[in-house]
Amino acid sequence: MRKVLIVDDEMSIRNGLPLIIDWESLGYQIIGFAENGQIGLEKIRTLKPDVVIADIQMPGKNGLEMVQEAVEEGLLFYAIILSGYSDFEYAKQALQLGAVTYLLKPIDEEELIDILTKIDQKAKTDQQKNQKSQLIDKLFGGDPTGIKQVQFAKLLRVSEEANSQKLTEKLSDHVSQVIQLIHRHHQYLVLLNDERFPDEEIDQWCRKWLKSEEILISRWVAAQDNLKPLMVDIQTLSKLIFLFPNQVISHHVLDMDQQREEREVIKEQLVMSLLSNQSLQEYITSYYQSFYGSLTLEEEIKWQINGDIEWIHHQIQEKLALDIDGSMDALHQEIFLAQTFPMLQLVVSDKLSQLQETIASSLNQVDIIEALIQYTKKHYKEDLTLKKIGAHFNYNSAYLGKKFRRDTGLNYLAFLDKVRMDKAVEMLRHSNLMVYEVAELVGYSNVDYFYKKFKQYHHVSPNEFRKNE
Repeated sequence: MRKVLIVDDEMSIRNGLPLIIDWESLGYQIIGFAENGQIGLEKIRTLKPDVVIADIQMPGKNGLEMVQEAVEEGLLFYAIILSGYSDFEYAKQALQLGAVTYLLKPIDEEELIDILTKIDQKAKTDQQKNQKSQLIDKLFGGDPTGIKQVQFAKLLRVSEEANSQKLTEKLSDHVSQVIQLIHRHHQYLVLLNDERFPDEEIDQWCRKWLKSEEILISRWVAAQDNLKPLMVDIQTLSKLIFLFPNQVISHHVLDMDQQREEREVIKEQLVMSLLSNQSLQEYITSYYQSFYGSLTLEEEIKWQINGDIEWIHHQIQEKLALDIDGSMDALHQEIFLAQTFPMLQLVVSDKLSQLQETIASSLNQVDIIEALIQYTKKHYKEDLTLKKIGAHFNYNSAYLGKKFRRDTGLNYLAFLDKVRMDKAVEMLRHSNLMVYEVAELVGYSNVDYFYKKFKQYHHVSPNEFRKNE
């Protein structure tokens, strides 16, 4: 209820005004009366009303003087100045003092209701602006205090461009308040509630209404305490974006306790598989999974992987006396330029496949079709033809084509398109590259042809694929 003080020297106004409308139905409660401006000012100081209805002409201190002194003292309220036609010029002065409006006598009920309704709307807007300002200072500024209105608070962060309207509406149906803030190119949704609403449902709604968007979700904290732990959660989760690009990253991930095979053991198994020309997939998967299990951060991941590949190279050199260091500088650059962990995995997997091909060739273990497949997966960006590949391996291109079809059941060019389409899917899913950039990176100089091939393989356009992910 908004509190109302009535200040008028006419008893008929003081007695009659409470009766002409249903104040409570409009959200107002009359808390006091005063017969002149001096008493009115004292009651403004003590009662702290939200609305003051005051006559202009009163003995002693008039209504305008009362409002002016109260404003100068920093007392905040909405003022409605009552005036007759002869006081019209005085009424206009009321607006300059910050009064909301003036109301002519005799008082019209509908006009009074309209003014009170507008005051209520403005008060709610001002309250929201003030609340946002306070939250910004509590979350991002120097205010170490909490908020008193509710028991618990939670924070969601999405990109500034994301359309979060449907998610906000859904959340608003289940928690007391959802307050949207914009800070440094991100949207923040502050959830306030008197109990901890189930995290699983919030996570599910985020995935439903903001597909393929980066969303960070803090835990619930006691709202009356310092709100800074909410931002600590968000800042910690933001460091995991490299591992989980374009996904919902909830605070649950911070509590993960995965058992993982020691990375040193996995590296030994990779070396043995490389030397024996066996499948690397199982060990590569375990190797990558070890980073998810320990939630290692981006720079640490890149330095660790760079060091691990150097270690594997050194082991191969010691065992086989092969000169395989020539590409390490280029690999080092590719590792540190990778935008996401899935993209980094592609770089590392390609490098290990290339290394396995080199080892097999040096030991005369080459299966020409397997070598052709690995070569294609490594060089898919180039203008590949069977003639060029045949020259590379010193094989007749017609023989290679027939043997490839016999061993795999596929035409070589169809296989090449499939490799390129698979790579395109990875890039669309795990990067923000433009479609024409993806086309070039997977070996298509003509973007229209790339669109046609992609739709042929995946039955949607590249843009539709990215939107639906």
